[in-house]
Amino acid sequence: MEIESQPYSQAARLGAENLCVEKQDRWLFQNITFQLEPGEMLHLRGTNGSGKTTLLRIVCGLTNADQGEINWAGKSIKQQRDEYHSQLSYVGHSDGIKQDLSVTENLKVAAVLARGKQQTPKPIDIDQTLRDMGLNKKKDTFAHDLSAGQRRRLALARCLLNDTSIWILDEPLTALDKHGVEIVENMISAHLHRNGMAIVTSHQELTINKDRCKDLDLS
Repeated sequence: MEIESQPYSQAARLGAENLCVEKQDRWLFQNITFQLEPGEMLHLRGTNGSGKTTLLRIVCGLTNADQGEINWAGKSIKQQRDEYHSQLSYVGHSDGIKQDLSVTENLKVAAVLARGKQQTPKPIDIDQTLRDMGLNKKKDTFAHDLSAGQRRRLALARCLLNDTSIWILDEPLTALDKHGVEIVENMISAHLHRNGMAIVTSHQELTINKDRCKDLDLS
């Protein structure tokens, strides 16, 4: 894998302070606090229904907590939404790809969207991205003809095109075989090496440098 190693220019501390969410007259979670420095990953764990996806959406700024704040570069993300979102990539449970477009066409669309939100767009090499994600032999295949694991890798490939310092990944290893898991783990490791940050939910263990990982269990 030849993922770019140049450090991100806008990497900065990301943290949560005393997050609380109430759901159906009970606390889904309370007083969630964490800090991520550039180059660190938070492995978010918890049983089904413990609030993992809700917490990810709060970090993304898609949902508001009942109490608490998400801070980036020392300020609430509410005060800098556009700048914060320009540095964030989110891949949720849904792959979010166009089924009637080919693999290459999906990445071209993602590349156009990525360049639109970058202050200084970087050159985009779709062929290299396809090689990095093990999809180079599928570049002309329509998305609806891919396996579930291949579609998942295609969805995650957008993070490479976006060139964002913050990755929020909800169960990125879903449907992946052993080779696919290795590709995604290498992708995340390279991202952290560039001083990127990641928050990842996964029921599977991730083979990532433990010195770069923090754990948070919502159970």
